[in-house]
Amino acid sequence: MRRKTTIILTALIMACSVTACQGAADSISKSISGNRDTDKPDTQETSVSADAEDTADTKDTADTEDAADTGELSEEEEQALYNTYIEVNNFMLGRVNDSLDRYFNYVDIEQEEFTLLDEDDDYFDCYSLSDSKIEEVEYAYEMASSKGDKNALDEAFLDMYPSLSTVISTLNDIETYTEMKSYLDDDYQKAKEYHATLMEALWDYLDKGDVFMSKLDIVASEQQEKDLADMKAEGYEVLYTMNKVLILAGDIESELSDQDVWDENILDMDLEKIQPLYDEFVANVDALLAYSEDEEKVAAEGIPVNSAWWSSFIRDMKDTKVSLTEVLQKVKDGEELSYSDLMITEIAGNCSLSSFDTGYSALINDYNNMVSY
Repeated sequence: MRRKTTIILTALIMACSVTACQGAADSISKSISGNRDTDKPDTQETSVSADAEDTADTKDTADTEDAADTGELSEEEEQALYNTYIEVNNFMLGRVNDSLDRYFNYVDIEQEEFTLLDEDDDYFDCYSLSDSKIEEVEYAYEMASSKGDKNALDEAFLDMYPSLSTVISTLNDIETYTEMKSYLDDDYQKAKEYHATLMEALWDYLDKGDVFMSKLDIVASEQQEKDLADMKAEGYEVLYTMNKVLILAGDIESELSDQDVWDENILDMDLEKIQPLYDEFVANVDALLAYSEDEEKVAAEGIPVNSAWWSSFIRDMKDTKVSLTEVLQKVKDGEELSYSDLMITEIAGNCSLSSFDTGYSALINDYNNMVSY
């Protein structure tokens, strides 16, 4: 699979934009502001008679039934399925990926038969995968399967589903097995069976997972353009600029990934492709910093200016920009990253692409928490 951060973070942005931008930025404002009772339906100031409500309810019910009869999803169901694809994508590149990494820290991925990497250590494990995330995968499967007219994204997900399902269930079996240290009871007999099952599904999952993500990227890009246009048209300048900052940071990471450039080989960077993205990124960072000075304007868009997430977003944005600026200066000066640059890469603001990535991840987390605040 391609670089994890690029895909998962872009997807997280879209999960927020899509869920929040349904009217378009009107709903963003509602979800970010103090109206936190998401279980309650939105109320409108314009009064509606009981007869009109009954007629509308009857029509909605009839439309839903007609859609079910023809194997078509309603607009709301299509949106829900798309959002679930985003969540599945994030789950795959988040917890599932982490669990696989954990397992193969102990077990040789090159061997079809179960083989511990350290012959002198009998320990191995992986991370558990939550029921709520598995339910999202199953929901996506049920919805996509029910569609009469499936698109390329639906087909890619359904093609991936069997191997994804096997990988998930096997990792959870392994987690339970290792937590109980049952491999000491049966002399690794079940470990061998679980490993064989996992390896049988793994390569198919990785290959088809790439196809699914590629199809999702296409749909997400189209949705992203629409969401941004809606935000701008409705005057949500701060939210628009925040999203541009996140999107451009993701574009920069994608370009770096395409160039196969990271901390160890920054001088291989093609600045002619990175510089325009950087310039646009900085322009939006500067614009957002200017907006942040006007708390009244920011608050008017429903952004919780008094929350820790807003101040954290501004701080992390500055640090993310600093990391990228310092790396690009090194490239322009023809210098590799120094030993001291690479000593601490988990903190945004330091001179490394890993620090830039850390800051970008923090920005996504800040944004997601503001949207759900």
